[in-house]
Amino acid sequence: MDKILRIRKEFDQVIIYRHVNPDLDAFGSQLGMYWTLKSIYPQKNIVLAGEMNSDLLKYYPSFEMGEIKKGYTLGIVLDTANRERIDGDISVCDQILKIDHHIVVDSYGDINIEDEEASSCSEIVTLLMKRGKAQIPLEAANALYLGIIGDSNRFLYHSTSQKTFEAASYLLDMGIDIEKLYQKLYMRTKQDLEITKFIYNHYQENDHIAWYYLSDENLKALQMSREQGSSYVNVLANFEEYAVWMAVTQNKKDNNYRVSIRSRGIPVNEVAALFHGGGHAYAAGATLQSLDELEELIEKLKEKINGKYI
Repeated sequence: MDKILRIRKEFDQVIIYRHVNPDLDAFGSQLGMYWTLKSIYPQKNIVLAGEMNSDLLKYYPSFEMGEIKKGYTLGIVLDTANRERIDGDISVCDQILKIDHHIVVDSYGDINIEDEEASSCSEIVTLLMKRGKAQIPLEAANALYLGIIGDSNRFLYHSTSQKTFEAASYLLDMGIDIEKLYQKLYMRTKQDLEITKFIYNHYQENDHIAWYYLSDENLKALQMSREQGSSYVNVLANFEEYAVWMAVTQNKKDNNYRVSIRSRGIPVNEVAALFHGGGHAYAAGATLQSLDELEELIEKLKEKINGKYI
């Protein structure tokens, strides 16, 4: 493990980072790495970086952030394509190890483990642990599995490969209960039903694109956070008329609008990059400074769709 993760004896502490606006893979890889390293290196100071106020944290056991101390420090940045999206200050680290599965745009680490073909960062972390013959603690195995199914959509996306199932198999060997995990992750409430009803009653369309918009007023009326508002994006998935579907939510805190974009075979990340975003080919995010930009975003997506179907 020392050789694989470059965690040598001279490092007094390890700070573990992930990207802003974290999803299941960001938390899964971060917390999976955190609990595993605390088990392997109990003598080192293992610290979590980034804001920890997401609704997604309800799926994970409680944890301690830790406190950054003086000493020779390794920073491990997970699931983050470019340094601007790192949640936390990496300048306090003496060396940086980047582990990521996004399209490579910024190899900012002193060491970079980048695999664009991996389903998730959690997959990469799990296979690194397997290669190092690490005994992954149960809470870490659960977190990593959530990360894998989050970014692969339960092994449905094209990025799912033999390696994805190899990683999942290794986590099963660590003792995870997938039925319990799935029940916790996909159990729905009456509120979910009301939100889904609202989306179906208010979604909009333009050619092969469907989207819903949730204003701050809508979010409050539906008793949900902005992050939760984006999480329903796949309510509009799997309709043959729509090649691209989106969630647009007002982010009153930062005075902008967040867009989650998903597609069926249409590379949307390039369009997202034009609007302060990015991500995977078929799953990306963007930020609009005003709703006036939404029309331009839709037109750019239509160009991608027409380019594929013409």
